Amino acid sequence: MIDQIIGVGIAHAKIILIGEHAVVYKQPAIAIPLTNLTVTTTIRPSFQGQIIESNSFHGDLNELGANVEGLRQLILQLLIEFNMQNTPFSLEIDTNIPQERGFGASAAFATSITKAFYSFANKPLTEEKLKYFTDIEESISHGSASGLDAATVNSDDPIWFIKNIEMTPFKMSLTGTLVVADTGIHGQTMHAVNIVKNNLEEHYDLTWQKIEHLGHIAEKLRVDLTKNAATHAGLLFTAAHHELQSLGISHPKLDNLVNAALHAGALGAKLTGAGIGGVMFALAKNNDNAITIANALTKAGAQNTWIQPL
Repeated sequence: MIDQIIGVGIAHAKIILIGEHAVVYKQPAIAIPLTNLTVTTTIRPSFQGQIIESNSFHGDLNELGANVEGLRQLILQLLIEFNMQNTPFSLEIDTNIPQERGFGASAAFATSITKAFYSFANKPLTEEKLKYFTDIEESISHGSASGLDAATVNSDDPIWFIKNIEMTPFKMSLTGTLVVADTGIHGQTMHAVNIVKNNLEEHYDLTWQKIEHLGHIAEKLRVDLTKNAATHAGLLFTAAHHELQSLGISHPKLDNLVNAALHAGALGAKLTGAGIGGVMFALAKNNDNAITIANALTKAGAQNTWIQPL
């Protein structure tokens, strides 16, 4: 029995600070929430139909396109969970999270939708249930998902992650501001993963040394984040970018934006996510410095920029 008139669920984006690609080989990674980029799902009763409304789609649930099959399957499973298969409703998704940019958009959407259904049904949502339903969407959209995106889009704190071993939130005391910039080129996850894999096959010792170095950088960065060592953290970000660059997974546009950020006074800068396009970020000393860096990135060709106080 549905007791509430409206159900609302909110989630936010995330980025990986450190550990891209090295995390595949059980090196540590750190992801942080981007709370300025959010998705809000609102469910309301309707007289007829099961209508989905978003920035890019308006229509019946059964008409959702194949590009969002994960979300459709998630909603179908939630309808079964609450015996709502024949219940008319309107589900509205409002978001400013760019998709296919490494921001964890699909996990954020799934988290938001799941929270909204539980809110609508006035039922308590456990972490286990949230993970279960989010995994439905993630497994369809991304195959074998690590769970890092799902954990971070529902966390207020950074997540320390080692594949199949550890996923732990921790407190961060770093003062500063992140500036995130989009190259306008879709990241190429599978291509980048295969490049690293091929490097290991052709030049194992050298490539493994780079992967381990990225792991050591992650360990040092975790200490910097907890001790507010912003200047040293910035140096580590830039060092990680150069290591990822040497692995062949950067892109001229990413490198151009990293250099522009550094020339504009950033403490450090690096690509984030898959690489070969996609997104980068810079660590600014403060908000004024962040605005200067964001303007420099726009002049250097960034398609969009976002500023996130830490």
